[in-house]
Amino acid sequence: MSLPISFDRKFRPWRYSVSHSELKLRSVDPDSVREFIEVTFYGVVGMKLKTVYQSLAISLADPAQVEEMLKFSGVRESHSSRVRCLALKAASGDGLVACLSYSIWLHPKESDSDMPEVQHRDSVLILRG
Repeated sequence: MSLPISFDRKFRPWRYSVSHSELKLRSVDPDSVREFIEVTFYGVVGMKLKTVYQSLAISLADPAQVEEMLKFSGVRESHSSRVRCLALKAASGDGLVACLSYSIWLHPKESDSDMPEVQHRDSVLILRG
């Protein structure tokens, strides 16, 4: 798989760790759904987020969005080639994340712990970039 990628699930920003510059978005589906999707952005230098995404599409940001995010984030031109600018698209509006890398995992609901370094043995990597 590669970008763009779409999920027909409701997502919310779940956690932001200042010390690791790490942002997590998590699907918040009804209890009947047996797994959740977690999108983690690493080395976050800037973000513009909504509080809820009713569905979520993640793609590479277009050139105007990249310019906006790099300027907004204060990224120097000498470092801009390392930064990935990703667009979060939803019917209710867009968001942007400027980061160094990302991963998207599918986790069983029973692994719904807040210990990010521990992956459940049944977790599935959807995409990494």
